[in-house]
Amino acid sequence: MKGAREYARLFSTGQHGRLYLVSSSHARGATFRVFVLPLGEKAIKNGDCNAPLNHAAVEVFGVVSGQEGWSEEYGWLHSGPWQEDFHAIVDKRRDEINLAKIKETAKKQKDNLANIQRIKELLSTY
Repeated sequence: MKGAREYARLFSTGQHGRLYLVSSSHARGATFRVFVLPLGEKAIKNGDCNAPLNHAAVEVFGVVSGQEGWSEEYGWLHSGPWQEDFHAIVDKRRDEINLAKIKETAKKQKDNLANIQRIKELLSTY
């Protein structure tokens, strides 16, 4: 849904420092929520689509308007330093994805050149 799709594509549900990210989807699109966990507390996972079971966790990014499951929009529910930490995690993840794409492209080019060389060598012996 609006405001969730980009982040849901980047992450799987899980803990990143004190942030717990919930990446999921429903029939109408992607969903994404962020929770701040208490200092030193490990998330108690409640499946891939649900908030952590930690009672003291606070949702800081989630549905800000619309009807859930139909027209919801996502955004920050609370402002604070966790926003900078989240954006740093997003930047790091984007860099990891871009690096993986670069490596994959380089591997394909190397494999393609090796195949061209193999073909030339085989045909030259005819």
